[in-house]
Amino acid sequence: MVGFAPPARSVWVAVAVVGLLLWSALFTVLTLRPEPRHWLYAGDIAVVLALCLAQGNLVPAKVLEASAGSGWIDMVAGTGVFIAQFMLRQPMAMAAAIAIAGAHAVGGGIREASVVLVLQGLLAAALMVLLRHGARRADLALSEEASVRASARARSAARTDELDQQRLLHDTVLATLTMVGTGSITRDSAALPARAAADLAVIEDLRAHPHTARAAAHAPAPLDVALRTVVLTHRVGLPPLDIEFDVPPLDLPHEVVEALSQGIAEALTNVAQHADTPAARVTARRVGEGVTVEVHDSGRGFDPALVPSHRRGLRESVYGRMSAVGGSAWAVSSPGAGALVVLRWEP
Repeated sequence: MVGFAPPARSVWVAVAVVGLLLWSALFTVLTLRPEPRHWLYAGDIAVVLALCLAQGNLVPAKVLEASAGSGWIDMVAGTGVFIAQFMLRQPMAMAAAIAIAGAHAVGGGIREASVVLVLQGLLAAALMVLLRHGARRADLALSEEASVRASARARSAARTDELDQQRLLHDTVLATLTMVGTGSITRDSAALPARAAADLAVIEDLRAHPHTARAAAHAPAPLDVALRTVVLTHRVGLPPLDIEFDVPPLDLPHEVVEALSQGIAEALTNVAQHADTPAARVTARRVGEGVTVEVHDSGRGFDPALVPSHRRGLRESVYGRMSAVGGSAWAVSSPGAGALVVLRWEP
């Protein structure tokens, strides 16, 4: 604005500067939006070309004669060259740079600044090639990493479903086979058909629904109702238990309630099958935002350290289930002193 000297004309300069400011404001607002607008970038090149061609009426003679490229039209032209390289694809971007340099030479004469514009276009184009190449490599690396994570999650989910099915089979079919093998249930026992029918129903359900439904895993469910159902369930082929029940109303995530109730069911099955006592006690208490559930009996007890590795009752059906939902479980017992099985979960 301080260069109002011939051949620059005040009206031309004022109109050009005001128009450029308005265009810059519009360009900035639209560029910050996510949708690409190729017409916007073409319009910017057109504005720069028009200013370069008209610079004989916008720039003083001394600026036109200089070769340093320090006039305001030179700066606008340089910015236009860079924007073209950043926003357009090759070869259109480089063609725009050459067009701007040509218009600059036509409007103000061939000077060093016009050559500099071409060099700026080449450097900016090389920079964008490197950036885009690096971006493609980064996208490829991120895509591969996401694929690896997705595969790991799929394998983990499949393994979790497999373990759930194994635990369920252990608690039903394998338990029945064990009782038949040890003579606890004979071929002529009235309990055998009932247990076989129940086990067959479990197998049919696994065939019909091979993958565990997890959509409502975090929905709240009443723990007290689930545990009372476990306590009242008749364990076919096993001695009945007189169970003392002390569980207050308590809602927890569905998957946690399922793990706790199935773990307690396995613990009570062990009491009925191994403890040589008709009584047991099931209690639960709130611990912070979590819960602790205990099964206690005063039977003959056992040494947890001496349980064979092939016995999966406590290790998988109780400890494994609680570990799968982020909880823990342990047994406290010794021969002749009864047993205490503790299940704990905290968010």
